[in-house]
Amino acid sequence: MSDIDPLIRREIQWMALGVLENKDLSTIIIAKAKRRRLRRLFTALGAALALTVVSVGIYALFFNNSTSVTIVGDSANTGATGSHDSAAVNAQQITGLISDYPITWEQSIGDLGAISKAAGLGDTLGGLTATGLKVQWTRCSIGTCPTTWILNVKNTTGDIISAAPALMIYVDHGPLTSSSRPVTVTSGSTALLVFTFPEFAQGLTVSANSTWQWNWFLTVPR
Repeated sequence: MSDIDPLIRREIQWMALGVLENKDLSTIIIAKAKRRRLRRLFTALGAALALTVVSVGIYALFFNNSTSVTIVGDSANTGATGSHDSAAVNAQQITGLISDYPITWEQSIGDLGAISKAAGLGDTLGGLTATGLKVQWTRCSIGTCPTTWILNVKNTTGDIISAAPALMIYVDHGPLTSSSRPVTVTSGSTALLVFTFPEFAQGLTVSANSTWQWNWFLTVPR
């Protein structure tokens, strides 16, 4: 009797004791056996469904975290907020002035190609507002020079803005060089403009105790 279903074995025992002598035991036994098998099936399906839901949730959480990571480094490129490029700078990390050494704002433009006034952080030119500036200093012939400047601008209008911002740096209030970065920014979006100055790598002579100034302005797109 060890190979008989426990439910059937119990019913046979009841039959031997005369408990169910006036009932059709076969119908009762078959119905109870089916219900028991159905309960096992539904339990197994429920467990499988719960495991699937948990697995999908864990995968979605891991995927979102892995794709939202932005790496900030010296090899940063220009990019807009939301870029998935691993070399793109996160615009949210460039707010205000970020510099290891003192720099100040210069009110003069010093460039005949300018079509606007000189601007600084918080100023708006042509619908673009400068919200942050990060200056990266590297070793040069005088010690350390501001070789890379990353300007964070935001379109504060309801239109698409196309402009050619330029950034100029000054040594002891004397203009050093200027370059422009044509850019198109949609409404409410942010763009990062990277300005580099190869003059430092070319052996430009600058005093070690010089002061540094900067400003940005608009030029005619080329």
